[in-house]
Amino acid sequence: MQFDSIKLKDPIGTLKGATETLANVGMEKTQEVLGQINLLLKLLQSAGYGVASLDIELSLPPKVTMKLKTGPAVKEEKLGEILRDHADQRAITAVVASLIQANKLRGSVTVETLGLDGIEIMLTTTPNIVLQWKDKN
Repeated sequence: MQFDSIKLKDPIGTLKGATETLANVGMEKTQEVLGQINLLLKLLQSAGYGVASLDIELSLPPKVTMKLKTGPAVKEEKLGEILRDHADQRAITAVVASLIQANKLRGSVTVETLGLDGIEIMLTTTPNIVLQWKDKN
């Protein structure tokens, strides 16, 4: 087994170089994800969702959390159209397919004092969607 004597003489420099490389890879991946997120948000707005917030966690892979406002203006047929038009974009199809399922569950909470407040989407390795209900008062 051969050792690189230069790296052994400067372990801090080697660690710093590795850290910079990881930071650059993380930034490139984040930029790529942000391009997809911008498109996704525009598409969701066209379907009737409002964007309440967007959080980005810089990590490998980056973690993106979106909070959407929902209302009666959400168009199921528009979500189906987005799904068909962007079938080659995995993140978009995963989120939109999940939103279609979430819309089917919308009316499943029948407590009269609760109303659907919004939807939180967490994009990590697999998308997670959380429906959030709150007191109507």
